[in-house]
Amino acid sequence: MKYYKLELDIERENDIVCHYQNDFGIRQNTFIVGKFYEGWDDKFEFFYDKTEGYALTDYVANDKGWFVVSNKLKTILKTMNTSIQFLPVRIIEKGSNELLEGYCIANIIRVVDALCLERSDYFETEISGIGIIYTISRYAVYAEKTEDSDIFKLSNRQEIPIFASERFKERVKEENIIGICMREIEVV
Repeated sequence: MKYYKLELDIERENDIVCHYQNDFGIRQNTFIVGKFYEGWDDKFEFFYDKTEGYALTDYVANDKGWFVVSNKLKTILKTMNTSIQFLPVRIIEKGSNELLEGYCIANIIRVVDALCLERSDYFETEISGIGIIYTISRYAVYAEKTEDSDIFKLSNRQEIPIFASERFKERVKEENIIGICMREIEVV
C-alpha cells in the first residue's frame, strides 16, 4: 500500500485562515502528540476575516497548526482504520459574527513505530535532557509496522506530521475534499 504525508494545500487562494484569541490554556502541541485530550468543554473559538480569505475548505488553516476539519472530512475519517478524537470548535467571521457550523479538531491518536530512518533523509540534533531529535525532510515507513492504518502519526518524536493511506487519498478524491494535499512517501 502507498502512504502519503498529509499537508495543508498552500497552493489555493482566498481560503480562510483561522486565528485564536483565547487559548484557554491549551498548549499548541496538545493535539499534535497523539494523545487523547480529557476535559474538552467546546468553548474554543477560531476567528477569520472574510476580507483576508473567504473560501471554505475541508482542512482549515489555523495559527495553532491543528488538524481542523469539516463535517464532510470528519465523515470520511470516521470510516478509516485509525483512532481519532473529534473535538468541536467554533469558527466565527470577525466582521459579521457569522458562525461556521460543523468544524472540529481531528486529534489523531493512532501513533505507530514505523519510521524507517535508513531510507529517510534527516539530520540529528542532540538536546540535553531529551536525547536525539531527528529533523526529517523525506520520510520512509515500514509497511508492516503501520498496522494497516489509514491515518496515523509516527513515534520517536515525529508526531507532528500526519500520514495517510492510499485508501484515504482515494476517498478524498472521490468526495472532492479541498484544502488537503498529499505527498507520497517511501514504503519499505
